[in-house]
Amino acid sequence: MQAEQYTLKIHPWLTDPTAVVVSRTEISDPVCDWEYRRAPRLALAAMKLELSGEKVVIKPNVTIGERYADPNSGITTHSGFVHGMIEYLSENGARRKGIYVLEDPRNSDDNQPRDWQGTGYREVAEVTGAKLRCPSGYNCVKKAVPHPLALTLLNVSRLAVAPDTVLINTPKLKTHNLAVTTLCFKNLMGVVNSVERHYCSQAWREIPEEARGTKERLREGMDPELHELWQMGLARRLVDTARVISPHLNLVDGVVGRDGTGFRRGRNYPLGIAIGGVNMVAVDSVASYLMGFDPRLIPYLRLAAEEGLGENEISRLRVYTVQDGALTPCTDLDELRFSPPFRVISGVTETTD
Repeated sequence: MQAEQYTLKIHPWLTDPTAVVVSRTEISDPVCDWEYRRAPRLALAAMKLELSGEKVVIKPNVTIGERYADPNSGITTHSGFVHGMIEYLSENGARRKGIYVLEDPRNSDDNQPRDWQGTGYREVAEVTGAKLRCPSGYNCVKKAVPHPLALTLLNVSRLAVAPDTVLINTPKLKTHNLAVTTLCFKNLMGVVNSVERHYCSQAWREIPEEARGTKERLREGMDPELHELWQMGLARRLVDTARVISPHLNLVDGVVGRDGTGFRRGRNYPLGIAIGGVNMVAVDSVASYLMGFDPRLIPYLRLAAEEGLGENEISRLRVYTVQDGALTPCTDLDELRFSPPFRVISGVTETTD
């Protein structure tokens, strides 16, 4: 499903769905808040993003921010990164008092108000005037999924599909113990009603009981075949969601990347990176490649490409870097790959012949 076109303006090179921008800025270790704010501003300026009075909905990954109440954990999209985005958008045509941050920072099956305590987003909202919103039973709308693979109907935030609204998908650069990488596609799970968004659990229950066995087996490790089945169940749901909700722009927070499970187990990598583009498959493919993975082998990207949602073959993508504030074609993407590469910590048991 293609995003409706509004008056959002962007560098003409980036209207191409195979175009991806990799913007790098110098950072300290530990990273300062103003460095988080600077990274998206530099990327958006190079992308020449301009608005003409639209509302803007920013969708970060703060899905368990209240549980891991530390913006510097590396687990969530940093509040400073979104702060910098809000500043840039406010200065470049966003509707006055019309910027929203959309996410469920608690990830619980209820419609209770979220307090966003400890995430850093309450403070950003107070300073910038942005409004914090969580998809709940009171503010979602049901949307039919065209050509569904797993879900025929999705209950999604009205804000994400509202007219005269620009949706900017702002995931965290990190790995995940099921999806391998959790970027633009998986970040859209947070646009779905908080009670219905548990795709990983849904995909697990979808596997025949005789194949999946017990919870003890899940904790102890599973064979690659079972893991692939589980990943494909997630992939089908991510593709269905992308057919209902298509962001106008994606901008990955890679100022600090994280590997491991995507949660408590893992390492942080100070990188100073922001990765952007209009197509989620292209952006996730480049981000995954820079992290050390082959996007052709990641189930959700493979399926998304097969279903015509974008290109996951690196050689067919047009990658640009930012040099002195301007876009420059990248001649050697391998030079940008992160060292050491990111690792996934999962419950998959290695097998030998």
